[in-house]
Amino acid sequence: MSATFTGATRRYTGTLGEVLLRNTVLIAAAVVFVTFSLASSEFASGSNLRNIAIQGAGSAVMAVGMTFVIITAGIDLSIGAILFLSTAGAAELFGHGLPVVWAPLVAVLFGLGLGALNGASIAFVGINPLIVTLATLNLYRGVGGHLTGFGTVYLPPGMTKFGTGTVASIPAPVVVAAVVALVGGVVLRRTIFGRHVQAIGANAEAARNLGLPVRRVLVGVYAISGLTAAFAGLIENGRLGALQPTVGLGEELTVITAVVLGGTSLFGGKGSILGSLVGVALLQMVANGLVLAHISPYVFDMLRASVLIVAVLIGTSRARSLRAVPIARRRRLEVGP
Repeated sequence: MSATFTGATRRYTGTLGEVLLRNTVLIAAAVVFVTFSLASSEFASGSNLRNIAIQGAGSAVMAVGMTFVIITAGIDLSIGAILFLSTAGAAELFGHGLPVVWAPLVAVLFGLGLGALNGASIAFVGINPLIVTLATLNLYRGVGGHLTGFGTVYLPPGMTKFGTGTVASIPAPVVVAAVVALVGGVVLRRTIFGRHVQAIGANAEAARNLGLPVRRVLVGVYAISGLTAAFAGLIENGRLGALQPTVGLGEELTVITAVVLGGTSLFGGKGSILGSLVGVALLQMVANGLVLAHISPYVFDMLRASVLIVAVLIGTSRARSLRAVPIARRRRLEVGP
């Protein structure tokens, strides 16, 4: 009986540990919410929660695209620059006679094309994603700066509706983020393209040997990242009613951190849209709570960087452990928490 009780206890403890590991970011978000709610009476107010949702909508949209990228073991540092340039390009064409009704569509197409250019450079030229997107970060921001003269460009009302409008009393940024997340989740989990993305991230060489269209999938993944960055640009620039030369600066680090916090492995093959959204919510609550607590915003930057460092260390350690484990046991570890 004692042995049976001990075995049941171990199974329960193991199951509880797995649940905690799989829901770490959700638990952390709950702890942060409760902590800041106790620290400030304003934090849990309806108006503040609404502001958190609106302010995090752009990052949430970009996190969807970044999840696809990181699952393939890639990275996209250019999303902040695409956010800037896609809106700048559409605003420039509007100034040359483009009907304002078409400007949002043009901005989205710009983002799609800029992302696809990143993907083509990675997939067909064979340049490392870090190098490609670091280069295009500066290239795209430079082109956008040239178009705007590195000054503030005020947007027409037709280009601000994604940031200031409402749908059934729900802020348009929240609606856009929800729709993009829903579509992204369906594509990742329910389509052949999504399965290919995960297979390439798990083992690109094996995927290539199986005849999967690795190059086309990579171009598609970075095109999705550019597309979501353009939507985020319409949201964030629309909220301001103007395009500023500093918009999107450093936002790629926030998005990458959120995606990693949500459980997407920097080494590829594993990730979820829902987890990335929870990661965005966690970071947005921390940023908002620090402001209400009158704590220096530089603390947020330090926390963001620390999370990435820890994630890389954990991922590296896990990868080394998997290489040292027999193949028969490796599959069990890879599908673990």
